[in-house]
Amino acid sequence: MRRFLTHLFLATILATVSGSPLSAQSVDLATYYSAANGKKGAQLKTALYEIITNHTVISYDGLHDAYKTSDCRPDGKLRDWYSNVTNYTIGTDKAGSYTEEGDCYNREHSVPQSWFSKASPMKSDLVHVVPTDGYVNNRRSSYPFGETNGEVYRSANSYSKLGACTTSGYTGLVFEPNDEVKGDFARIYFYMVTCYENRISSWNGGTASQVFDGKTYPGLRDWTLKMFLRWAKEDPVDDTERARNEAVYKLQKNRNPYVDYPSLCDYVWGDSISNAFQASGGGGTDPVDPVDPVDPVDPVDPEDPEEPVSGAIDLTKLTWVSDTHPTYGQGFTATTNGLTLSYYKDQSSVEPKAVGTELRFYDGSVFLISGAEVQRVVFHDAGGSKSGCAIIIDGKEYSFQDGKISWSGSMNPFICRASLQSRFASIDITISQPDGVSSPSDVPSFRCVFDEQGRYLGHSVPPRRGVYLVRKGEKTEKVIIR
Repeated sequence: MRRFLTHLFLATILATVSGSPLSAQSVDLATYYSAANGKKGAQLKTALYEIITNHTVISYDGLHDAYKTSDCRPDGKLRDWYSNVTNYTIGTDKAGSYTEEGDCYNREHSVPQSWFSKASPMKSDLVHVVPTDGYVNNRRSSYPFGETNGEVYRSANSYSKLGACTTSGYTGLVFEPNDEVKGDFARIYFYMVTCYENRISSWNGGTASQVFDGKTYPGLRDWTLKMFLRWAKEDPVDDTERARNEAVYKLQKNRNPYVDYPSLCDYVWGDSISNAFQASGGGGTDPVDPVDPVDPVDPVDPEDPEEPVSGAIDLTKLTWVSDTHPTYGQGFTATTNGLTLSYYKDQSSVEPKAVGTELRFYDGSVFLISGAEVQRVVFHDAGGSKSGCAIIIDGKEYSFQDGKISWSGSMNPFICRASLQSRFASIDITISQPDGVSSPSDVPSFRCVFDEQGRYLGHSVPPRRGVYLVRKGEKTEKVIIR
């Protein structure tokens, strides 16, 4: 069994991080999408359908050869969308018998075949038929995509999960792909309901009706549409996805418009639905705003609550909203100063809560600050904190001194864990200002690697696939190993 990826040379890792080298864009996007100009909402979706629906049909057997250009890793092996421990040779380790993860790969229909009765051209549409580990694919079966705690099944490293849906609006079993491909799958589903909007009414096999509404517009049920719009924002288009879109175009002669224009989904279903679309010519760029095509970057305005700013925050006066984190469990979040503060139960035996004039950090709970590069946090004791309590940050304990716990560093998002019960009334947050304000002199310069959930992994990026945050001093960069 192929259990782990071999260590890659630094050059290979760097090539992976920056994305596969892109060939020259094979089509002028402004011309290709010109028929959609001036459209919005449902009319825009139909205009896009008319542009992309007629395409070359690749044979089902031909997908193996297609993967050589659409889903080939920098090391020449197959990109696996459901597992990060496989090391398949394209065309050789294809569909066959399997008993565990790592035995062979399948041609996985992200929109299950049973939902559309294996009809062509959906059966072999390269946009949505992606290579995945056979065993994990079998565990996915034909369950919808969703978010889950993974109580039924988890692939190696919990890369993919199966369990009861935790997304509001659906309670059945769902399969949750990894965070690094959630946006990719969201844009694939946007493509499918657009490219085949004339066929959706017949997609009623299995649980299809729980995902698709059978209508030309919007095409998706409310719960899954909201989830996919969120996934598309949380996992934006990267160079690997753009390169795959180009490879698909060369073979099928159609494109995924939601990859070419990352914010296009908002023009069709989201916040920009009242705005008319205007195609731009650059790949991977947003549509041109026909009213104001120039969008200058404004300086930070401390009076604008959307702009993250440093400051003292009274924790007890915030509006806390219930929230569930896929890793840390139940909790709540609040927004202030343009930042998001989140507090989750995680390993604590007690649910988090705000009580009177204090916020109680129970032993094992997790607290996060996201929205900006955090350089300093000071927690102020509200009184009543247990003797010996501390906050654990990067594996180091920080204890009370003169009624406060202070930390300086460079972290985005900032994450800490409670050790014994602490009670805080307020915190002071200092962030890295976008105008280049220098950081405190005690910012550490050593290199730290975290996973997407903020868990510290050490000083080097693991050889396995995943999304990692690498921090060194003031600088934080996102590293993707595919």
